Amino acid sequence: MAEPQSVAALKERSPSYPFIPLEVVLQRLTAFDQTFGRHPTPASKVGLAWGMKEKSSQAAQVLAALKSFELVRYEGGGDNRVVHMTDVARTYLRAQQDSVKQQVVKDIALKPKLLNQFWNIWGQKRPIDAVCLDALVLTHRFTDSAAQNFLKVYDATIAFAGLKDSDTATSFAEEEDFDDAPPASSVKVGDFVLIEIGGVLQFKEPKQVRAIQEYQGQDWVFIDGSESGFEMSQVILQDSATFVKTPPRLPIDNTSEARGVVPDGWSEETLIDDGGDEIRIRYLGKASVDRYKFIRDYLDFKISRLETRK
Repeated sequence: MAEPQSVAALKERSPSYPFIPLEVVLQRLTAFDQTFGRHPTPASKVGLAWGMKEKSSQAAQVLAALKSFELVRYEGGGDNRVVHMTDVARTYLRAQQDSVKQQVVKDIALKPKLLNQFWNIWGQKRPIDAVCLDALVLTHRFTDSAAQNFLKVYDATIAFAGLKDSDTATSFAEEEDFDDAPPASSVKVGDFVLIEIGGVLQFKEPKQVRAIQEYQGQDWVFIDGSESGFEMSQVILQDSATFVKTPPRLPIDNTSEARGVVPDGWSEETLIDDGGDEIRIRYLGKASVDRYKFIRDYLDFKISRLETRK
């Protein structure tokens, strides 16, 4: 019964967006080109172009930002993943005329899905911060810090590209490239993955997938050391379990839950089913009508799923 709470906790996570503005991204692209040239580059080495450690989370964040503006593309996966500059990136780097470079900047400024989406809503002169922050946090599930950073990225990118309200955004639904996110079928229990949320990697080292569960029509990935699930689109496959020797594991038993103690601020209810088995429901906060409705709706969903499989 812990699954509803784990999935519900994802409401506090932010959507993915480039964590640095376009001008900085292009500076990183120039440094990448100066270091590696036009040659395919192992993804694990890209940080060397920016004075970062190999396989560092910071380098991975920069790389994700480059890709969101369609300046690089990936080939392969795990330790075999390599990075290629796109034709658009080469045009920007090789162009001699400023007008050509500026056109590339305008063309790619709205490539990231969320920049595109909010340009269609806000345009060049967006509402004041308080209004935008409420929209991002309350409606679009951003965390407070991610929402504030998104506004900085949005403002800086729009200003750098010189976009006007007359400029139309392309359809991100058609042009968004998801080749860096493995399809649901390619990630399986035992694989090692990174989690990227809001353009930021959540862990320094890959974590092993311990479960994949379906909820409300989509797959959620659960990793070692975390009770919360992650959307499959937030998962970056690092190593396949077939190539990784999995060490023996023992469950962590030093937590309050393992000792049978309900953590401060949490509530627990115990039920006994017809077979005499104990069922526990634990949730953060106090009982409420909305919370019981959520549990009811979740159980109705699970029952309907089980009935369709009969």
